Amino acid sequence: MSFARVAHVLLIVLAILLALGLRLRAVNMLPIDYDEDDYLRAGQEFATAIQHGDWRAFTELNYRAEHPPLAKIAYGVALAPLKPAPEIPDLPTTASPARSLPQPHLLFARLTAALFGVLTVFALALLNPLAGLVLAMHTWTIKYTSQVMLEALPSLTSLLCVLAYVKSKRAGNGWLAFSGIALGLTAASKYMYCVVGIAILADWFIAAKKDWRADAARIFPRIGIWILLAFLFFALADPYLWNDPVHRLRDSIAYHGSYAQSQAVQDAGFPIWQPFVWLFGAVPWHPGVFIFSFDLFITLFAFFGLRDLWRKYRVLALWLALMLLFLLVWTTKWPQYILTITVPVSLAASLGIRATIVEPIKRRRLNRHPVTLSPRRPFAPLPNDSKSALPYLIPGALVLIILALIPFLYQIAMALTDFSSLSIRDGLNGGVLREVWRGITFQVQPVQVNLFDPSPKFAREVRFAGIDLVWQMLTGAWADVMVFDVIWTVLSVATTTVLGVGVALLLNVRGVKFVGFWRALFILPWAIPEFVGALVWFQIFDPSFGWLSLAAGAPGDLRFALQAISTWQNKPELALLVLLVAGTWYGFPLILLATLAGLKAIPKNVYDAAALDGASSWETFRALTLPLLLPLLAPALILRTIFAFNQFYLFYVMNPPYPLYTLSSLSYFFFNPTYGFGGVFAVSAGINLITVGVLIFLLLYFNKWSRAAEGVTYA
Repeated sequence: MSFARVAHVLLIVLAILLALGLRLRAVNMLPIDYDEDDYLRAGQEFATAIQHGDWRAFTELNYRAEHPPLAKIAYGVALAPLKPAPEIPDLPTTASPARSLPQPHLLFARLTAALFGVLTVFALALLNPLAGLVLAMHTWTIKYTSQVMLEALPSLTSLLCVLAYVKSKRAGNGWLAFSGIALGLTAASKYMYCVVGIAILADWFIAAKKDWRADAARIFPRIGIWILLAFLFFALADPYLWNDPVHRLRDSIAYHGSYAQSQAVQDAGFPIWQPFVWLFGAVPWHPGVFIFSFDLFITLFAFFGLRDLWRKYRVLALWLALMLLFLLVWTTKWPQYILTITVPVSLAASLGIRATIVEPIKRRRLNRHPVTLSPRRPFAPLPNDSKSALPYLIPGALVLIILALIPFLYQIAMALTDFSSLSIRDGLNGGVLREVWRGITFQVQPVQVNLFDPSPKFAREVRFAGIDLVWQMLTGAWADVMVFDVIWTVLSVATTTVLGVGVALLLNVRGVKFVGFWRALFILPWAIPEFVGALVWFQIFDPSFGWLSLAAGAPGDLRFALQAISTWQNKPELALLVLLVAGTWYGFPLILLATLAGLKAIPKNVYDAAALDGASSWETFRALTLPLLLPLLAPALILRTIFAFNQFYLFYVMNPPYPLYTLSSLSYFFFNPTYGFGGVFAVSAGINLITVGVLIFLLLYFNKWSRAAEGVTYA
């Protein structure tokens, strides 16, 4: 057996063992969560029916009938060998988690879910061992496949459905039949996971040839049999539907539409982008349960692996895209729903790790001893040249060290402590550097400060905390703020770019009068200080005394529209829209000026040649104007990205609802002792470090995409 084959098998074994160990740990340590009492009660009912041999009861039993019964039946099978326990009380779905549940019934049900979770890791590891390893460590997947929830079984069956479909492309119709069966079992477990079937159909049609008439006789019968098998096994695995299939299925599906508009969902107040928050942060609620908290890095690597995912496993890329779109549109955004996409995310992450880490290492090894044509570099600077340049370089280097490097290093030191307003005297007298030195030399152990504690314990003297505070922020404490900051930056830069480029193109049209006046008018927002501009926009949108609120007495439909806008501080999506209006007003003059300068630099004969070739206006813009503008526009976009990501005064004045803050404004709220959580200087410093890291990542990626460093080659 080759070394590669042995490594492949060892990775699969490691993924299985890691998945088993982490899930067994979670089974024993996780507290009782919402819905566990419901599904354990459902399992008790099925277990009682099995113990009495009352198989007819399966056609009438389905506690919490809004969900199909297959996963609940699985729990019933697991509980059947146990001695019956008192039935769990029937409580509303909105009730708080139960304080206690019967043992060992809870343990056996959780172990059943964990078994399904380990099998899911094993199935994915057979396709890609590294992906199985990634899924084994994903904290949200561990949590909801180690509790008495409905997620573990459909996660497994939906993956088996896709894997069998992929296998059927090479191994024949037997695997396709198994794919249809797995889809039916998925539908009998939880409806939401059936989006995987839509992904398979989409991949089927994409893979088909253009000549549908020739392929129809071959494709459509297979699709029909596949769908028929799915419906058949869905009906067989859902005995609750047998007595009254139409009404019970209708009531079950209709429940979710009404629940999505329920008060419980509205009280949660999750914004439309909440699925990204779950993806970019590890489980934050159970400190000490999860050994690894790599969810953020898994998602980042998945971003870099999306292209390879589409090329190699298109059906899983479609699964990820369609399911993510559904999660964004669907009003109910509970965290367990993220398990519908953790399998393709893990596979994309494994491909991203290979593309960003493994492949570069291989290339570096191959190029370790490159062939050179000459033993000396002809353009290497001479020693005398370096010495003569030093006097000019030293002043700038000293200024950089004093103004940038030293404060940055001191912030790193602050972030490694629990420095707060309570210990400010000790911190300013050298306590920060003292504790960092004691910590890195192992003279003291890091203190534990839980940021989720309503009243974190701080002392009057600075203490060494290690990377714990930064790690809590990075892996889940304020993932919602980080996600919003990135979304805000992308949307803000996009809207300013569209408006700035659009206005510049209009001003560049021949025959436009008063160009200088319009240019000066459009540049005016750039000349107004951000704080003053923010006050003006708040005066417009102030819910109590703003111009829109005062104008809400207008007649007809306009009145209702203005009243809706005036409540923007209670609705995250509407608040984002209000912030984007102000942010676009701030930012588009910079893009406008850069675009105007770029348009002036483009040679006119390029457009003349395009006109002679018969190119339309859109073709000219897409193939000529935009590529020639990008080298000059890219630096302006980079500056605008930095400004948007660090925007402070707009959020400080507008005071949007949490978590609609940038990291810089959040850092200020932690730094300022007058706020509820203020005066925690170590947290503020840690947020600043995370801000720098995210900005460097975004700018490097954008610079690589736009090739801004290459400069303008046509001017």
